[in-house]
Amino acid sequence: MTSQWLSYIGSINTPLMVLCFDIIAEAPAAFDHPRRTQYTPGLVRAREAPRLQAVLVRDPVYFAESRNGFCAFQVENTLFNVHQVLLSREQSAFVDMLSLPQPAKGAEGSDETPVFLSDTVQQFRDFLWALYAPPNELFVETGIDRLLNVAEMANKYCFSSLETWTIERIYALAKEPNSGLLNAAAPDVCGRILGVAILCDHQKLQDLVTQHLVSRILWYNTPPEAVLGIAEKYQLHTLIGVCYYRQLVNLERTSICRNSRAAHTAFPESIDIEKRLQFLAAQQSLLRLWEHIRSLPPTLSCAGCPSHAECELAWQLMWFQAGEIDEALRQGSADILGRMKALMLALRKAMAEAPSMTMQCKMAALEAITEIRDEVIEGLVTHFVKPL
Repeated sequence: MTSQWLSYIGSINTPLMVLCFDIIAEAPAAFDHPRRTQYTPGLVRAREAPRLQAVLVRDPVYFAESRNGFCAFQVENTLFNVHQVLLSREQSAFVDMLSLPQPAKGAEGSDETPVFLSDTVQQFRDFLWALYAPPNELFVETGIDRLLNVAEMANKYCFSSLETWTIERIYALAKEPNSGLLNAAAPDVCGRILGVAILCDHQKLQDLVTQHLVSRILWYNTPPEAVLGIAEKYQLHTLIGVCYYRQLVNLERTSICRNSRAAHTAFPESIDIEKRLQFLAAQQSLLRLWEHIRSLPPTLSCAGCPSHAECELAWQLMWFQAGEIDEALRQGSADILGRMKALMLALRKAMAEAPSMTMQCKMAALEAITEIRDEVIEGLVTHFVKPL
């Protein structure tokens, strides 16, 4: 186990192998591995005026009964005592603090005057877990809450190697179909994963989670409110448009259920006048876009078709007919994607029964429909927010 631990530390930062010997030599007496630490939690009181004069408790796992080479931290009402060598192994935010000379009595970072951190106890505990955990625990960890805490803390305190490892671990879990991470996670957890991906500048994870959330909101009725906050915070225009669109469509459907003859959308009192006007304008804009789409069949790009002109004529006729079916027209005026879904289903059925259309042109037609739908999704925000 010791050789695996040193190999892991060395792969991140070679000089750390020297520092790691100090920890291993000191661990049996002072800390050992956190899970083997024997300690009965005691109570102390904070002395500094700016902090709440509340009873503090020593963390039962990450408070070593040693002073030399350790630094004490207060997080909420909990005290931690941590190896300085672990906190200094990279050019992190702790390095300058630990390098400053301190008076012998009452030095900040001691048990009596701990360094105050504005994190939560669970965040800091998970961060310390990552610093102390052996490789076999790190590489099998699948708890998304813990991994997100570690990524956020590593980013905050500039532990670049730990941040890189954690965000890559989250990405590996997210893209693994068998893990079921994104499918099983609640919308707010997916939103938090998205926020961490942006925080750590991991574009692939950001794109993956965004695509997943768009799909869940549009096609699986995931409540958009759980995601809208993170989308607006980071100005994710596609996701903002999808959330607004789903809110408007849901309002339309609620109005129709209450009164099948309603010609207007009924807004709840919680939506202010400005938002109502914004949604009403978007409703009309989306209806105009639908009328434009169904009146203008896309051109088929099909090289090598021996009867392309005949295929184009058949395609245009099928497009106009599909745009008039009841399944498309009975959708709400803002529900352009619902209308397009009905249009696509009708076109697929018509093409399957159209022997005059070659297979090449049928494939090109299906691709054209998908491209229009994707363009509509990308541009949803423009119907609600002008200009961006």
